[in-house]
Amino acid sequence: MSKIRYSEMFYSIQGEGRFVGTPSVFLRLFGCNFECPGFGQERGNLVPRDQMPWKNLDVSKYKSIEELPVMEKGCDSSASWAKEYMHLSTFEEHDILAEKLTNLCPDKKWFYEENMQDIHLVITGGEPMMWQKQLPDLLGHESLRHIKNITFETNSSFALTDKFLEWLHEFSLKDHHITWSCSPKLSISGELGFKAIKPENWRQYKKVQNSHLYLKFVVQDEQDIKEIKEIEYVYDRWEDYHDIYLMPCGGTSETLAHTKFNVAEIAMKHGYKFSPRLHVDLFGNRWGT
Repeated sequence: MSKIRYSEMFYSIQGEGRFVGTPSVFLRLFGCNFECPGFGQERGNLVPRDQMPWKNLDVSKYKSIEELPVMEKGCDSSASWAKEYMHLSTFEEHDILAEKLTNLCPDKKWFYEENMQDIHLVITGGEPMMWQKQLPDLLGHESLRHIKNITFETNSSFALTDKFLEWLHEFSLKDHHITWSCSPKLSISGELGFKAIKPENWRQYKKVQNSHLYLKFVVQDEQDIKEIKEIEYVYDRWEDYHDIYLMPCGGTSETLAHTKFNVAEIAMKHGYKFSPRLHVDLFGNRWGT
């Protein structure tokens, strides 16, 4: 039996990327190798780590992650990786977790009987590729056998282990389609490029049979586009084509209002795809959406 730590699971619609608007069950795994302190801050002028909002929140006032506020500075899902919030997460056997995920679906089925459209499973975080050892037990569980589409929302800084890569090949041949929603962190995140930009991993992910990969960059202004174009130039996108989405910076309705229209214009200007944060527009600044 393998156990997995997660911060939340919920049924909602996909708010980002390729399958925006698709009914999906989300599993937010706990833990990440990045903190992304730059988001929501003035470029190049970061608030010290010990002054970040997530670091100074009085956690004793909250009994669940769902009660926590969404931070305006730094990572908008810091409660899914910061050790200060670990006691609010759940550490559970994979078979119990699989049953809970299935129970979130309407009629407890991974498809709608009236039209046979499938419900997607989205593995997000935190950083889900930190759980490669445990994921096969979960995803291979009998109660998840009818899932057709699985999306991994990853920062793509982790290579796939040989064992997980082999398992994914076999898994995808059983009528499962895998989507790699890769969100490499630009310098605006506060993370260092040599740690965050790993095209060798994108190429490896794309080798998984019956899978699709796209890049989704969080963008604030034209300065970020310059960085994206440098990544394209250095790693020769045209030799190994993949879709590129621009997603506006901002985990709250207030901050998103200042960036989304400008980023949409930038996407049209440079020929990139635009990804909204539809869940924020629809449901506001809260977990479980």
